Amino acid sequence: MTGMRWGAWLNVIAGVLLVIAPVALGYYTLSDIAMYEAVAVGLLIGGFALWSGLSTDARAYLDYIVALFGGWSIVAPFVFGYHTTVEVARNTDIVIGIAVALIALVSRE
Repeated sequence: MTGMRWGAWLNVIAGVLLVIAPVALGYYTLSDIAMYEAVAVGLLIGGFALWSGLSTDARAYLDYIVALFGGWSIVAPFVFGYHTTVEVARNTDIVIGIAVALIALVSRE
């Protein structure tokens, strides 16, 4: 594999955004589960994307794992039930999840 893994680096940024979203958007006091879910999934997305971006021989499964975490971010508000009570968390999780999944699947070289 040659060249810069632009998708991996975009997903590192998306993971960081998901980690800081509860504080930046102010919902960390509204729902512990929404906060912990965003931080945990953001760290997983960012970590696996960083691994993919730094690897000289990144395997396709890394992108698929990142895409799965993006998919989880989309459904998590509904699974954990904060989709109606903390709308900003729901919207953030869904938007970042869609972006992460699409970037991971489309940017695969």
